[in-house]
Amino acid sequence: MNNSAKIEENNIYQYNIYKAKNTLWYFNDLIKSGFSDYNSVKFKNSEGVYVWLENVKIEENYYLGNLAENGNSQKILINDVIDWMIIDKGRLIGGYTIRHYRDTLDDEAKLNFDIDFGVMIDDGNDFFKPDSSTPEGVIIKIEDYYSAKNLEGVLSCKNFLKEAENLLIERNLMITEELVTEIAETLKVTFIQDLKENGFPYFKDIERKFTLKEEKEDMQLIEEKVIYQDGNITLNNLWVWCSKEREWSVLNLVE
Repeated sequence: MNNSAKIEENNIYQYNIYKAKNTLWYFNDLIKSGFSDYNSVKFKNSEGVYVWLENVKIEENYYLGNLAENGNSQKILINDVIDWMIIDKGRLIGGYTIRHYRDTLDDEAKLNFDIDFGVMIDDGNDFFKPDSSTPEGVIIKIEDYYSAKNLEGVLSCKNFLKEAENLLIERNLMITEELVTEIAETLKVTFIQDLKENGFPYFKDIERKFTLKEEKEDMQLIEEKVIYQDGNITLNNLWVWCSKEREWSVLNLVE
């Protein structure tokens, strides 16, 4: 690995670090299950330099592996890792800091980087946990419920009261509890009716790439790039909202 590459630590970089942290569980599960192809984690050594530890094993709260630059064995805390990567059938999965650096290059430099790296770098696949702890996770969660045609599950991932409140704010109308409740009920009925008439969308056997497009107080606009097995791609832009209990809900789709 090239540890001398200069990476601009901007907001996009911070989001990539966030993605690496919140998908590390997937890497750990792979290692525990005996993943035998190339794997590596990135951490800051005692000299303050970010380095990669290769072909790791997990021992309690530690990774044990070999340093990429010299092959020396080292043991590090799992919590000290900022990035992870695997090479799966010649394809990079994870490697968020690598992707970030590559995205800053012009086309010629990017081509040379790919040749030197020797691995296919495409959109990858963002493995967030399908739960309400992250904006991306709750999107995956609701899509799993869609695929299972589980209406109750889908509704548990939504918040029509917040959607109603947003509509009133957008129209500069007075917000009252009664009006918010009335609009929320209408939104819910319309949403359910649409599912009954048009059917549940299906999200099995896909890959996802997430991008943070906008932040507003307790809301985020997340772009989900969905890659199907036949190569077709769709882009979903979704507002998600975080409650005081730090649980995320899916709001409206932005056309």
